[in-house]
Amino acid sequence: MTPGRWPRAGLTALGPTGHRAALAAAGLFLGGVLTVGCGVTPAQPAAADLRTSEPPWDAPRDAVSYIDKAGFERLPLDFSGPSPYTLKISVTVDGKPVQVPAGIGVDRLRAEQAAVHTHTADGVVWVEAKSAADRPTLSQFFTLWGLRYTPTCLANACQNLTITTNNTPTPWNTPLLPNAHLTITVRNQR
Repeated sequence: MTPGRWPRAGLTALGPTGHRAALAAAGLFLGGVLTVGCGVTPAQPAAADLRTSEPPWDAPRDAVSYIDKAGFERLPLDFSGPSPYTLKISVTVDGKPVQVPAGIGVDRLRAEQAAVHTHTADGVVWVEAKSAADRPTLSQFFTLWGLRYTPTCLANACQNLTITTNNTPTPWNTPLLPNAHLTITVRNQR
């Protein structure tokens, strides 16, 4: 050793190749300890609060809270049910179309979904229930979306709420039927 100089840690005994192998082994060990030792799990979901704000409305991040509130069972992301089908939902508030976002009823963090959910932001809603006899409702869909929905209101809009299925007037809590096109129109109180 040269006077006044410290040897480079690990290189003296192991050499450059051994040093890299030792660092790789240490990294794997620490990664394993952190993963196993910490027991990394998703945080507790936030409460399912139904929004009364103006659009646009995104899909709730902690979807499991809304899945529970809507009365659905939490299903694995790859579940498709015995008779899956789709329908279309269009929402208009104050004469302006509102985008139905992707990810309604889907909790990617926990790898769970509701039987009713969206994959894309085009209003196509998937129903993948455990039984072909299950008929989820429009009210359950809006709960999954995290929006207040009553016979007279959608979020903060509470004037002239109308619902049609395939251009025929239907009740506010209509079932989500295969190949249906539900149109929800409402005005805000101003």
